[in-house]
Amino acid sequence: MIKTTGMPSNSSCVDGWELKGHLGQGGFGEVRHWKNRRTNQEIATKHIKHDIQHKISVDQQETMKNRWLQEFEWSRKFNKPFIVAGIELGNDSKSFVAYLNGNHIWSLPVIILEYCNGGDVRKLLEKPQNANGLPEFEVREILFALRQAIDFLHSNCKICHRDLKPDNIVIHRSGNGRKIFKLTDFGLARDTPEKTIQQSIVGTRHYYAPEVVDTGKYKETVDYWSMGVIAYEVATGELPFIPHQTVFNIHINIEQKKRDCIAITEDWKNPNRFLFHTNIPIGHHLSQPWLAKFVKWLRLAFDYNHSKRGGLAATDEVQDGVTGPAIFTQIDRMLQTKVLTVFAASIYKLLEYELTPDMTLQQLAKLIERDTKFEINTIYFVLPTGHPHKRLTAQTTPMDLYVDDWRDTSEESRNPPVMLYIFNVMEKLKFEPPTPNIPDMLQHFLSKCDIKLEKWLARRIILEMHYMLSTEQALVKMLLCGCKEYALTLEHEILECQTIIKNLERQKDKSCGVIEQFHALIAAAKEQNKFQLADNQEWQSKLMNVVRKHGEIVNSIESIVHHYESTLRTVRRDAIKASEEINDKMLKTDIYKIKTFQLLLGADTTTCSDMQNISIEFAQARYAFLTDESIKQLRMTINGTHFRFRKIASVTQNAVENLNAVQGELLQLELEMLPPPAIFQLNNAMSRMSFHVDNIQAPASLDPFDSLSTDNIISQAMAISQLMDHEMDIEHN
Repeated sequence: MIKTTGMPSNSSCVDGWELKGHLGQGGFGEVRHWKNRRTNQEIATKHIKHDIQHKISVDQQETMKNRWLQEFEWSRKFNKPFIVAGIELGNDSKSFVAYLNGNHIWSLPVIILEYCNGGDVRKLLEKPQNANGLPEFEVREILFALRQAIDFLHSNCKICHRDLKPDNIVIHRSGNGRKIFKLTDFGLARDTPEKTIQQSIVGTRHYYAPEVVDTGKYKETVDYWSMGVIAYEVATGELPFIPHQTVFNIHINIEQKKRDCIAITEDWKNPNRFLFHTNIPIGHHLSQPWLAKFVKWLRLAFDYNHSKRGGLAATDEVQDGVTGPAIFTQIDRMLQTKVLTVFAASIYKLLEYELTPDMTLQQLAKLIERDTKFEINTIYFVLPTGHPHKRLTAQTTPMDLYVDDWRDTSEESRNPPVMLYIFNVMEKLKFEPPTPNIPDMLQHFLSKCDIKLEKWLARRIILEMHYMLSTEQALVKMLLCGCKEYALTLEHEILECQTIIKNLERQKDKSCGVIEQFHALIAAAKEQNKFQLADNQEWQSKLMNVVRKHGEIVNSIESIVHHYESTLRTVRRDAIKASEEINDKMLKTDIYKIKTFQLLLGADTTTCSDMQNISIEFAQARYAFLTDESIKQLRMTINGTHFRFRKIASVTQNAVENLNAVQGELLQLELEMLPPPAIFQLNNAMSRMSFHVDNIQAPASLDPFDSLSTDNIISQAMAISQLMDHEMDIEHN
């Protein structure tokens, strides 16, 4: 802890307020964390360091005092969700406030702020898992917060921040765990009337705009440049303009860049040569549809001409009836972009599609067919457990598949890795994972073991390797989770067919009863000498044919039932259970040893030989995973069971149709047995019969398997048999 005159130790308490620790510090000030023991209220207090008065001139002291008082006033005025607000404590904390102010330098008031419990974006970027940038979800959230805060400062307060950087964006976790990003630290902010030009050079050098160095004269467009630098950094983990170089080289190259250039890197093939990029040249976690819009926005932010930067003069535009600088309206447009994430298991690939309100499921399927080369009739959609849409129907649209909350795929969110899985259902399963995408730089240096790397180049290689490892680890999770979801979805679909299978069994039993009753009827007729068709070979042949076909259909139905029960057992025992066991084992395993590798992120040096060894281990681990016998067996089991179930569905429909046909033939034979008066009576009876099957439907996903109408035909056949029994009784009497 930094020792300051008159301040309590971390364990001390002032008027019920306990000092919990330090939240951060800079060259001139520090921020402390307090908690009220009585109310549990938490606050942050901002102080100027006591020893600063010995390090700066009298004039600088006066400047600092004025800025401090200005920030103090602004902190009490700002009351926006994306700006850290000042706190005015009640009368019960008067003595605490007096204590803070009484121990502060130059008798200045201590700035009391709302406490944000999640650290800041700098600390977020320093986490090893974020070495290649934050997930797209968080990049969007940060951009949204910056857009709201900066626009408010410029438009409503007529000030520019002038010190935008990740350190000054703090994080507060709400009750549901969601991160809210807030702008803070207005120590360098200043009033910015439209015609005022600022004269002092302020801000952290990697974030300030080029005109600060060129002329020292600038206005609010400096904040646009800083927004761009922050956006690039949170998206990639790196600064955009050769940060390892000298200030002179950075500035000279920025000065030479064209308007569409969004990044400058040193040429790893030819040191001291610099490359100007119109797209992001390094690894990141942005989806391709959103990346294109993001890059266009960066070009607005990185316009070297500060008078045109952000499109203020020439490209002010109206978006949905709201006028504003393009730098802000383009963010609004970007944030409205909905990207559906899809994992194609058979080709081990993540797909991403921008959705529009009028897009149909057929159009989405066509895009998937284009990108996967799957035949459209073999594509099977699987929704993750907990998907709000529940199931696909004929009315489903791609927008129904999009889940806004699932944009956050971080470990702590516990959300599925994608919004949709797709599988290619074929008789012979194909699994064709592509070769890993190894960046050119990595390939080049992996073959040169004896080269001594400069520090910046070693870090760049480490980051490229980390990106490849983490991307592959994400694919592992998608495949394992996808297989489990596939098995669960298949079980659900099989169970939905259970009613139809049971009904088919009942109709089989009924039809067997009808056949038996028909034989009994013939026997009774013969016994009473009423059977007139005994010598009719044609009729006897028809009867034998009907009985034979009926037997075949019964065998077919029994086979269907057997296979149905077998598929249900298989999906439960060999698919769901196996997938759970594999997931429990492998999802907890750091297959590519990323956590060990992340220790290199803070290392001062590394060698090409080190990277070569890591790449060999990676290749071996990847091959072992993709050829793992248990996973291969799981994929084959699920696909085979699904393919088998589809056949069951098809033959079920055939069995229903054949059963109907046999009932019709049996009915005709029964009619031919009746004497003319009975036929006349039967016709009258049949004219009064009605068939009500239109409103009977199978589950929506199984319409083609609808066998419920069979019940009507069999019932009619039994009714006719009963009528014939009745006629025979009449004649006998």
